[in-house]
Amino acid sequence: MRTRRIAAAVAAAALLPASAALFTTSSANAQTSEEIQAEIDQRHEDLEKVIEDYNAKREELDDAKELIAEIEAQLPALEAEAAAANEALAEYAATAYAGGDFAMVNSVLDGDPGDFADRLMYLDSLTSAEQESLQASLAQVEELQTRHEELEALQADADEILGDIEKQQEEIEAEIDDLESDYEDAYEEENPGPVYDYEGSNAAVAFAFEQLGEPYVYGEAGPDEWDCSGLTQQAWAAAGRSLSHNAAMQWDETARISRDELQEGDLVFYNDLAHVGMYIGDGEIIHAPNSTTVVKIVDIDYGGSIVGYGRP
Repeated sequence: MRTRRIAAAVAAAALLPASAALFTTSSANAQTSEEIQAEIDQRHEDLEKVIEDYNAKREELDDAKELIAEIEAQLPALEAEAAAANEALAEYAATAYAGGDFAMVNSVLDGDPGDFADRLMYLDSLTSAEQESLQASLAQVEELQTRHEELEALQADADEILGDIEKQQEEIEAEIDDLESDYEDAYEEENPGPVYDYEGSNAAVAFAFEQLGEPYVYGEAGPDEWDCSGLTQQAWAAAGRSLSHNAAMQWDETARISRDELQEGDLVFYNDLAHVGMYIGDGEIIHAPNSTTVVKIVDIDYGGSIVGYGRP
């Protein structure tokens, strides 16, 4: 049930600050861009796990919002039915009151609304048909109350998930800023990227090529900023294939293939499913590596630990 999965996501989010705390001890003082890059690459293998967890929480938040929208769409009809049911209940109570059975009316109206129908059955003035009608009316009132309670619970879960996401975003930004402030200008100056042209027919690869040189920003899936799974998600969306914005989920959504079977557009998964890139042929991938650089092409064995390969 999605409500349980959403609640589980809230509990899991509480674990993230401990992971983020791993990145507070190092400094980039008096280092060349290569030295800074080596340090960042090593630390980003751990950091990406936090980022992908962040992306998973966003997927859970989308589920919560979808359920909220479904319930909100049902409420007008339920509210109209409940209003009609309340009118019917008032009429029955008024009839009993007019008959002079004051003690019985008071006993019927007092107490938990959930027991209302049972108490109404004691009114001698109600026929079997009236009793059935009252039961139906009370069921409508209770259904509205139940849906309102579900809505409130989902909204509370969504707010908590969103709060955890925002907190993690701030923590991750702070950790990355410590390293990249001294890096970006030096790296761009020392390592100008080559110009690539794609002449193939794979729509997903063509889309990825168009993003070359655009910045990495965690949690982003375009149009001008990307993280690893956001890039592969939108590249395959351009080819008509839907993937989640999460590397581990994309692993589950793709067919397992061997390295020898790799074709243009296939996905290559790294670092315990914390990173994903797209194979473009000739032993190369295109990927969004980390926040110190941009979408670029590298050797498939650029340094990350390969988990396996997937075909959308």
